[in-house]
Amino acid sequence: MIKNWKITCNLLSPLCGDAPGIDSLLEYELALRLGMKYSRKLTRNVKLSEIEIPPIPLAKRTVNGFDIYCCSNPIYSEVKAEWVDRQSKRFDVSELALILHESQRKKLLTSSGPYKSRYVPLRIRLVEKIVWFVRGDKKEINKLLKKIIALGHCRNIGYGVVGSWEYEEQENDYSIFAIHQGKNVIMKTLPLEAAKGSTGYRHSYGGAFPPYWHPETYMEIAIPC
Repeated sequence: MIKNWKITCNLLSPLCGDAPGIDSLLEYELALRLGMKYSRKLTRNVKLSEIEIPPIPLAKRTVNGFDIYCCSNPIYSEVKAEWVDRQSKRFDVSELALILHESQRKKLLTSSGPYKSRYVPLRIRLVEKIVWFVRGDKKEINKLLKKIIALGHCRNIGYGVVGSWEYEEQENDYSIFAIHQGKNVIMKTLPLEAAKGSTGYRHSYGGAFPPYWHPETYMEIAIPC
């Protein structure tokens, strides 16, 4: 049954980077389960018209001619600490070459490709909870989310581990807009045109729909602040 929900993700380890939109999270998980063509190897070179959109259990709403999923941007609990970690990698050619026979030694490109050295800064935040307001089918949403074990970047090295998911029914729909002091406050990233007449956002450029990183979704957007 379609209802208004507050979904809370309790984290067991610090979050690396930003939390994803819950619509993106559900689409990714469902695409994997259905074995869709680009579920694992979707790149910027794939045209948006070629991407099959999985039927996730979220309601949609038409705002100024745009069909938008009813789900807010991720909302973080108090950030108790924030720091920068480094992800490093170095292929020491001069040392490793000594273990090879002279006839087997070859030149390797280390300025780019798989052997390029890395020392990348990672934004790390210690947060206990991440919250989304959504309008959708709790039973079907939970079937997908219960298999999500980590959020954010660098999940393979222990960041963003999920402890549990919680659901709390809401009387009002806060997924796209919320009313504050008689004004419409936007709760999720929207095309700039769809945010006209509302408040609580900043003007930027980027994606307004999943996949948010795809170049064909690039436009003027309004981001909640």
